[in-house]
Amino acid sequence: MGIKSVFSTMFIFGFFVIGLSPTPNVGGLAWADGSDVSLTEVSTLDQLTQVGQQLFEGKGQCAQCHTLKGASSAKGPSLDGIGAKLKREFIYESLVKPDAYVYLDFSKTPPAPYVDPMPATSLTEAEILAVIAYLQQSSGQVVSISLSELK
Repeated sequence: MGIKSVFSTMFIFGFFVIGLSPTPNVGGLAWADGSDVSLTEVSTLDQLTQVGQQLFEGKGQCAQCHTLKGASSAKGPSLDGIGAKLKREFIYESLVKPDAYVYLDFSKTPPAPYVDPMPATSLTEAEILAVIAYLQQSSGQVVSISLSELK
C-alpha cells in the first residue's frame, strides 16, 4: 500500500470517526441570539434552510470543495442551481453514496474526474435534509423537505 493510499485511508477513517461523535446540537451552530441550534427546534422552512447553509459551510465541509456562486474549484463542481437541476433523492444519494456517480470536470479537455473524490458525509439524516433544503432554496426552488421529516 503506497503512502497516498495510507493517507487516504487515514483521512476517511478520521472523517468517519468525527461523524460518530455525539452532538447535542447541530455541529456547534447557533441562532442569531447565540443559542444552540437543534433541528428538533426548527419550526419554519426559513430556519431549516438557515441551518442547511450553516451545515454546508461548517460541519458538512461542503464549501471546502464546492461553490454556490461561481466557477467550479479544482476539487469539486459548482453547485449553482443544483436544487433546480436535480431531484432531492439524487442529491441525497450523492451525499450518502458519493462514489455512486463520477462527476467530470468539463473545464478540462478531455473532461476528467475531479482531483479529489467526494468523501462520505458525517451529517445525520436530518442534517442532510437541511442541506438539501438549503440547496433547493438557493436555487430558487420550493423546498421539498417537510419539517415532520426531521423528527
